Amino acid sequence: MERKSARIGSGRDGLWFPAGRKVTKPRYNRQLVCAALYREGASSRMRLHQVTGIPMSRLSEICGELIRDGLARESAVAPAGGSGRGRPRALLEIEVRALGVAVVRYDQSTIEASVADLGGDVRWRRLWSATFSDPEDTLKRITAAARRAMAAGVAEGLRMVAVGAADPGTVDMAAGRSVRAVGMPGWRNVPVVDRLMKTAAPRVFINRGDGWQALGEVTFGAGRGVKHAVFATLLEGIGGGVVEDGRLLAGRDGSAGELGHTRVSDDGPTCGCGGRGCLEAHLAPARLVALWRGEAPDAPARDAGPRFSEMLAAARDGDSRARAVLAEAAGRLARGLGNVVSLLNPERIILGGRFVEAGDAILGPLKAELPNHALPELLRGVDVRLAELGDASTALGVAAHVRERLFALPAAVDRPPSRGAGRRADPDGDET
Repeated sequence: MERKSARIGSGRDGLWFPAGRKVTKPRYNRQLVCAALYREGASSRMRLHQVTGIPMSRLSEICGELIRDGLARESAVAPAGGSGRGRPRALLEIEVRALGVAVVRYDQSTIEASVADLGGDVRWRRLWSATFSDPEDTLKRITAAARRAMAAGVAEGLRMVAVGAADPGTVDMAAGRSVRAVGMPGWRNVPVVDRLMKTAAPRVFINRGDGWQALGEVTFGAGRGVKHAVFATLLEGIGGGVVEDGRLLAGRDGSAGELGHTRVSDDGPTCGCGGRGCLEAHLAPARLVALWRGEAPDAPARDAGPRFSEMLAAARDGDSRARAVLAEAAGRLARGLGNVVSLLNPERIILGGRFVEAGDAILGPLKAELPNHALPELLRGVDVRLAELGDASTALGVAAHVRERLFALPAAVDRPPSRGAGRRADPDGDET
């Protein structure tokens, strides 16, 4: 059966460019100017004419439209060119800090809503306790949270251009659905995007929360300037994401990067996914705390978060048992990341979540063990470092994705048909 896609096409506000379809020439030219401004930075109309080849008369109309729509502004005045004669030229630039996204992140115990502008600042954030009971209740809660975020963004003076959902499990991006979340029984094939469209958002995206974090860190945090990076995070379990050439690697459905469910042992602990020996099962903070305290690891201690912090403090103070537990965990992590290095050849590995809290207690043994699990020529030059953005990384990942989509270069397949070719109207009202 053919899979139905969710919200493919332009958004309700007319800003979104329908990649992969024939469009009208005015719309194509407008997108070309947006993309040029985003990549060139502040530019004069003459410079835009040189870059795009669009006639000056039409270019002036497009620039006026972008200013009226709040996508661009005249920011400065450049000296006259050539001999220095003539009038100074106004420079136009994309108004990224006037455009915003609303983001909802949810799991088995909390719902978070936030607002970020496309320049990389989180402008508003709220967190609620929300114990998962059933999918319908959670859908209602996250829809209400998204509405609050949209309203907060408008109150901040932002033009809200999208909503992003940060899912705790695997996703089907094209269908707009959450496929499964291990920690939320009954949460299967949930139509998250369809429900969030009720917030009147121009466009809704869904991805794994770990993927959004990976993109946020690479764009605005510990991965700045890097094109090929792997992100691993430790919370209650292990998550991950892969950024390739500055873009989040999605895979077939959108769930690429599930590092936590790679197998690092044949006879290891049982994982919540139903498998055995998953990296997530080995490194679960509750299990590590139980091992440190001499308790049965299959019946983990309560309050694992605070006790995990106590274990880290004990390791720094020389506690041999705490150090041994962390060294074993680092060895499992090295095995998983070593496989990733051999498969993907990244420039940088970024560790987030509780790995940041652990710091050198995990970084030291990890770096020592990695050479035992990856080809030396591929590991050479790989930089392993801690994440920088903390909780902001999810919202900033959504902002980074939306920014790239909103100001993408139109592809050859998007070009308008030649004069005289047959045309038809698509459901969004564009001639194709």
